[in-house]
Amino acid sequence: MKKKEIIFVCSNCGNEFGKWMGQCSACKEWNTLKEMSNSKFLMSKKNGRLRQDFGGPREIKNLAKIKINESDFTNIFSSNISEFDRVLGKGIIRGSVTLFAGEPGIGKSTLLTQLVGKIGGLYIAGEESAEQIALRVRRLGLNAQNFDIFESNSVEEIEEYLNRVNNLYKIVVVDSIQVMAASTSSCGEPRGAVGSVSQIKESAFRLIQLAKSLGVAMFIVGHVTKDGDIAGPKLLEHMVDTVLYFEGEKNGDLRILRTTKNRFGPTDEVGVFRMEEKGLKEIKSEEINMLGSNQEKIGSAVTVVVEGSRPMMLEIQALVVESFAPMPKRIFAGIDFNRGQLLVAVAQKNLGMPLYKYDVFVSVTGGIKIEETGVDLAVLAAMWSSYKEKVLEKSSVWVGEVSLLGEVKKVKGWEKRKKEAEAMGRKIVEIGNVRELK
Repeated sequence: MKKKEIIFVCSNCGNEFGKWMGQCSACKEWNTLKEMSNSKFLMSKKNGRLRQDFGGPREIKNLAKIKINESDFTNIFSSNISEFDRVLGKGIIRGSVTLFAGEPGIGKSTLLTQLVGKIGGLYIAGEESAEQIALRVRRLGLNAQNFDIFESNSVEEIEEYLNRVNNLYKIVVVDSIQVMAASTSSCGEPRGAVGSVSQIKESAFRLIQLAKSLGVAMFIVGHVTKDGDIAGPKLLEHMVDTVLYFEGEKNGDLRILRTTKNRFGPTDEVGVFRMEEKGLKEIKSEEINMLGSNQEKIGSAVTVVVEGSRPMMLEIQALVVESFAPMPKRIFAGIDFNRGQLLVAVAQKNLGMPLYKYDVFVSVTGGIKIEETGVDLAVLAAMWSSYKEKVLEKSSVWVGEVSLLGEVKKVKGWEKRKKEAEAMGRKIVEIGNVRELK
């Protein structure tokens, strides 16, 4: 017999539960669990277990008997944007689905407009009008001949059109998933409001199935929350093939494209762009210079990070000032907050800096978010320089991971970092313990 199961879905993180709880055990938010009806299930008469109805029995395939067409491996085409291809691996793969996320105003629509303008495709406008996109295409100086715009928020309309034209487009851009809506689910049940967890999950699932069946490369734009995570259920990141993040300071001109998931290529490569009047310009490895200036400054330390296969020289700036508040401030821009707190404790213990009564502010120039530990020594050197009111040696480069005991360890890509520093007329400072900063 048919039975409808009731589940409770967290509107913040998208996790599902069998019963209602006041607090979501996954994201720790309160009163976010909403009651929803799950997909239709069939009750097995034999053992009484629930099984989902997928429309018939599935065939079991033996891996050794599966015939693979060699041409399947050639279904890769270039985006005509070398930095974009670098991040994806070799290029865009037919039938792949990419989730493209970034803060508002960072340049997501600009980059995807340039992508469609260079190779041709369909831009599904859910948030903008065709006239607005046409103005952007004209401003960027792109070819509008192969640039089609489809104004729609309906998944059913998108499915009907793409199935009708079939294989007409190489790529399809959906901007954005948060405004897409399906009138009914794949099981025929009505869905919730636009932007709800159920709508986002259902719309993404059907768009992914559409891309796979037609063999079209699809780019789905996702909004980002104030915490920097993709808005909506975390499940979206598991459903797609690739997850790209576009980041940088909106007031600056530098933009970084990085990937956190890639089924077809590396996950440690980054693409570097500069926002200009004519759109986003690619920045080659030899053109990257993220140092503020060559002048000696108090509270400034230079380091080298390795993003993917390319080394980049950055400047770490720190400001240590006496605090008159009961709880001194700790602000870290570009590095993990917990890592910054750890380094403050190491500095206080090993360098004798009484930071318990000082405000500490640390920033990475260029608006880049650094996740590696190779910048630990540079952060400590910048804090030491600011506290002592002394300028660090101009030609010095600070690279190394700092342990809880104050030991400085070498990090991966050491030779590559050393070569980059020497190419800029600098030298990496090699010390075994942070106490040697004294």
